[in-house]
Formats: sequence, C-alpha cells, structure tokens
Amino acid sequence: MSRPDMSPAARRERAGQPAFAEQWHAQVTAVVEVLVADGKLDAAEWSRALGAELDRRSAEGEPDTDETYYAAFLKVLERMLDEARMAGTEDVTRRESDWRQAYLNTPHGQPVALKG
Repeated sequence: MSRPDMSPAARRERAGQPAFAEQWHAQVTAVVEVLVADGKLDAAEWSRALGAELDRRSAEGEPDTDETYYAAFLKVLERMLDEARMAGTEDVTRRESDWRQAYLNTPHGQPVALKG
C-alpha cells in the first residue's frame, strides 16, 4: 500500500462516488473530528499516529483500500482513547458487544435501542 496523498473519502469524491464506501467509515471519521474539535484529541498527534499506522500496514504489504485505511483509522482511535483514558479497550469491547446484541435483537425496520 503506498501512502495516499489524500483520504479515501477525498479520492472517492474526486471519482464521482459517494465519499464513504461504508457507513461506519463516515461515523469513525465524525467521531475523530468531534474529539479534535472539542480538544480531546490533538490534531497533530492524531495525524502522526494515523500516518505511522498506515506506514506500518504498507510495510506489511496491506493493499491501499478503503478497508485498510479505515481499519487503521479505527485502530488508532481506539488506541488513543485508551491512552487518554477516555475509553479503555475493555470498555470498547463491551460496548461493541452491547451494540451487536441490540441490533440482533431489534426487529427489522425498528430503531436500535441500546440499554444504559
């Protein structure tokens, strides 16, 4: 994977496609943007960490795809949340499990309700 000179969203828009291939790509991007805007994450630190993760994946031969980019994006976000003690790994894993159970138990067409 060569280091992209622009994000997958920008590349997709330039190609006349929707900015995000998957809804979760937009959601994780929005979470980071809010955390940076609120001063909870430092933009320069975020950029360095994401770049390092993308470089690591490239060195391991991962392809330059949206999935690779957003998997790196999510990994860096989770690591930074854990390091900042905003959401530890166990918290994220538990919440992910809660969401999975909620959507599996929600009838089709109904909004997913997460307890507590």
